[in-house]
Amino acid sequence: MPYYDEIVKHLMDRFPDEFAALALGTPDVEVEERLSTEQPTIKMHHSDMTFKVCLPDEEAILHIEAQTDDSRDKPMPLRVLLYASFLGHQHELPVYSVVLYFRPPAGQNDPGYYGYGNKQRGRLWFEYTVIRVYELEGESLLDASLIGLLPFTPLMKPPAGMTAEAWVEKCVETTRSAPVDTQTRATLLFALSLFGSLVHPPQLFQSRISEEIMQESPFYELVMKRGIEQGIERGIEQGIEQGVERGARENAIKNILTVLTARFPQRDTQPVKHALEAIRDLDRLTQLLQTAALTRSFEVFLQALDG
Repeated sequence: MPYYDEIVKHLMDRFPDEFAALALGTPDVEVEERLSTEQPTIKMHHSDMTFKVCLPDEEAILHIEAQTDDSRDKPMPLRVLLYASFLGHQHELPVYSVVLYFRPPAGQNDPGYYGYGNKQRGRLWFEYTVIRVYELEGESLLDASLIGLLPFTPLMKPPAGMTAEAWVEKCVETTRSAPVDTQTRATLLFALSLFGSLVHPPQLFQSRISEEIMQESPFYELVMKRGIEQGIERGIEQGIEQGVERGARENAIKNILTVLTARFPQRDTQPVKHALEAIRDLDRLTQLLQTAALTRSFEVFLQALDG
């Protein structure tokens, strides 16, 4: 869903160091700047974020792709190769690409590399990091210094022996006590409830995070509005489909009655009209139209109508 992408992008933009540390597997990294991915040749996804980072031994480009589910348009290795190639060409720096998968079982088939060829014909071998967030041990991330990652902790593995309910409670309470302003806390809790509901019953979050708190987040209104718009859009689409079908049915009934009146002008077609209007199956009406055009008598048509 688009709002998942938007919230992830907001959190990465707001807490880039935490995501860089997770992506590169080290706290010894500093994000120098966020880089724009707006350019005419490569279509980056909403969930892509690109940063210039400083590591102890080099400057590099960090590209993070966040995925709720598996890639549908192109295989992920090809997508990441395309992005990394463009970024390397644009910035002339090492590019480290990382794919975050949130909802199980997404990412299970992502090999983390793309390669082809051999020494004789030439070859390519490209590797990137795959992080299945739902496979991480969550307790180590329940740390105030990793605030930006708190919304994803309910997706992670709880400590051994801890129930899902207790784990969600701990994640919520840690996020609630994070040293941030009211609006940021609301966004963290709202994001936690959204992402946590990917693997836990939504009721676990609804009973622990009040709607009044989440309303403080600008994303609450965005998601609610998006949901209403999608509902309206679905309703319009269904209405169009129903209108088209209704029009086709009405046209078929009209054609049947026209054929019967032309072929059997002395017969009363009003009872036939009522019977036809009760038929919802358009294919059935199409068959009856053929019968009306070919039948030997009005009585034979009535038998087909009753059949």
